Amino acid sequence: MQLHEQIQQHLVNLEPGLQAEVLDFVLFLEEKQKKRQPDQTVSKEEALQIHQQLMDQYADAFAKLAQ
Repeated sequence: MQLHEQIQQHLVNLEPGLQAEVLDFVLFLEEKQKKRQPDQTVSKEEALQIHQQLMDQYADAFAKLAQ
């Protein structure tokens, strides 16, 4: 199962208010990503580090929401 499918599966089990909080967080991340300079290049190592940070943030957010 791919990561987005796992996230979706967990999201379905949350109450609507918590689902809205997850959506707000995702929109925040998208806005943060848009603010990056378009011509700024990221090395493979930096990209993997960013990915790991985001996955840690997702895990923390879902753990908090599941409580």
